[in-house]
Amino acid sequence: MKDNPAATIMTALILMYALIGLVSLGVSIWMLPAGDRAWAVAGMIGLGTLAFVAVAVIIPSGESQLSPADFATLPVTDRDLFPALAWSTLLNTRGATAVLATVLATVVAVWLSSPLWLLAMPVALVVTLLLGEVLRMVSAGSGRVSSERMNILSGALVVAMILGFNMLMSFGLENIPLDRIGRILAWTPVGAPAGVVAALLDAAWLTAAAQLAIVVTTLVLGVRWWQRVIARRLDAPLDGVTREEVGERREGVLLPGLPYSPGTMIYSRGVRYFRRDPRMVGTVVSFPLIALVLLGQGVFFDEFMLYMGMVFLALISGSLASNDFGYDGPATWVHVVAGVPTRTLLLARHLAQLTPMLALVLFVDVAAVILAEDTARALLVAVISLGLLMSAAGLALLLTTYNPFPTARPGTSPWADKSGFSGAAFTAAFAALLTGWIPAAPGAALVAFGWTVPGVLLALALTALFYLGSLRVATWRVESHLPEIYARVERWVN
Repeated sequence: MKDNPAATIMTALILMYALIGLVSLGVSIWMLPAGDRAWAVAGMIGLGTLAFVAVAVIIPSGESQLSPADFATLPVTDRDLFPALAWSTLLNTRGATAVLATVLATVVAVWLSSPLWLLAMPVALVVTLLLGEVLRMVSAGSGRVSSERMNILSGALVVAMILGFNMLMSFGLENIPLDRIGRILAWTPVGAPAGVVAALLDAAWLTAAAQLAIVVTTLVLGVRWWQRVIARRLDAPLDGVTREEVGERREGVLLPGLPYSPGTMIYSRGVRYFRRDPRMVGTVVSFPLIALVLLGQGVFFDEFMLYMGMVFLALISGSLASNDFGYDGPATWVHVVAGVPTRTLLLARHLAQLTPMLALVLFVDVAAVILAEDTARALLVAVISLGLLMSAAGLALLLTTYNPFPTARPGTSPWADKSGFSGAAFTAAFAALLTGWIPAAPGAALVAFGWTVPGVLLALALTALFYLGSLRVATWRVESHLPEIYARVERWVN
């Protein structure tokens, strides 16, 4: 850990958010009447288990170095390995965080509710670790297609977690319905251990028995399934690294309808690779979901969110195109020796990275104009957002050529650190939000003062000039400094 600052920072962030959540939910339980606290504690434990399982799927622990396949050549059985692998779940930062959170939650539960929680919390910890390990192995998949589907699923899961957390916090600490959440989660594996104690404190004996049956069933099936996975990987260790599933249709690189040329081949490869690269798929999945949320809020709550959504998505549209050479990494040497014209290489790679966000911005602009009550204002903001899109794209060209940085190798979890927390990565992440609006600002100011047509034309003209100028400067940079760019990205991080 001390030699891996990225892992240390990620662990610190997870621990910090776990403690913030625990304190927040503890305060919410304290504000409830005494009669509702038992089920509220069950809700807190169930939400904690859900969060742990989600993190186990989204951000696999980098310290988990033990795999059953590594022991395939040794004279050991699944019965020999299972106890050691079970104990090893505690020997990483995620397991240690779960233990710490369990200790603190036990203190809160005993203080605010009953000493009976001393019996439930160790069982809840075991169930939490078991579910996390089982779902982590399921999410690992056994082939490329399975991996792609899990990357998409994890992207949707992250957005769902963020939206769920925001919805929970929107109630206010004094109004979070933890007791109702606890009663619901108690009928699922994540909340059943806590539900048993809450039901006993409520004198609901049949409910406690039913939820105890859920706990026992979860433990038995989870352990049996884990043992079967260990046995299967001992017998056939290479099954877990199959790269192509039976019956998968092979496809060419060139997208349908495009002419055959170096530029279209580079563009097609970039577009097709989005769904195969876990480093990008999280962003590609998350942004459309965020766009739908902004549109929904604009329609049902505040129309201002429609305008905000158009502007925000336009400003971040260049985020995927701000480190093209870094994502290629060591393969950038192919660009150095291929002989493809620099402008063709740069523009094709850039447009491929920009395509998903360009389609999303256009969709949101059209949808906002249709849904807004003030169509004229929405149309005006939509046109301005196209200028912001050009500005963000121009800034992305400058960043990708003057601020390249190495990234994690392909296959890295979309939610793990992908840049070693480098300063260049933070610059790329926030540059567009902080400065992308500047080229469009004079035109927007004219619009604000009532000069609508001149303002719109000026905003579009300035942002177009900025984009063309950025393309010219970026092309010169690649022509004269491509070996230097390669030297900065020739090794993967982590």
